[in-house]
Amino acid sequence: MTRINEKLYMKSSNNNIILTIETTSEICGVSIVKDNCVLYESNLESNNSHSVTLFNNINDALTKCKIDMSDVSIIKVSNGPGSFTGVRIGVATAIGLSEKYNTIIQYVDTLDSLAYNAIGKNDIIISLIDAKNDRVYLSLYDSKSLQKLCKDLIVNVYELVSELNKYFRTTNIVFSLVGSGAINYKKVFNKELKIKYNIFDKLSSLKASTLANVSGENESIPNINYLIRSKAEREKYGDS
Repeated sequence: MTRINEKLYMKSSNNNIILTIETTSEICGVSIVKDNCVLYESNLESNNSHSVTLFNNINDALTKCKIDMSDVSIIKVSNGPGSFTGVRIGVATAIGLSEKYNTIIQYVDTLDSLAYNAIGKNDIIISLIDAKNDRVYLSLYDSKSLQKLCKDLIVNVYELVSELNKYFRTTNIVFSLVGSGAINYKKVFNKELKIKYNIFDKLSSLKASTLANVSGENESIPNINYLIRSKAEREKYGDS
């Protein structure tokens, strides 16, 4: 397990406390945010062992901030798309804590959270998560308002390039590409993509604290944004 970053910040005065959970990738992230001030953040590369590390990370965060779980106002959890196992672990943990402590839970779209990293950059943000086998999860956003411009999709990366070239090659629109899909398929984009764009490597990592800045959905039932079936289900039903 590699510790990516851990920070303890100065506390603020009021009691609006948010616990955020990010487990949709190889990063197991937890943060405590109080009145828009990040008190603590830890993003760990846990090598798919989120089930082992997540509770320890949450306990560490609460202990170091000297906060009890009963003081938390809202739990914000990233609900996908992303790793099936990671999404389930994060959502299940959030639900368990929400039920035990009677705490509001909000589900945050992972693509929305990722897009927040590039707000204000260029004209349109394309939030991209590697879905393996030359596919990406994606959504588009207005860079200034972060308004969502399309629903979440899963597409073949070469088909994506073809569509972007078809509709935007002759425009002056500049795109910001962020996320693991942007990084892992950078060679494809650099070779084939003919639109105006920038790939933001340093803004492409999912961070737990970002969830606090993004609107989530309050749901009475678990809300998981898979987009596609799990590997076991695809094999069962013969999906590609």
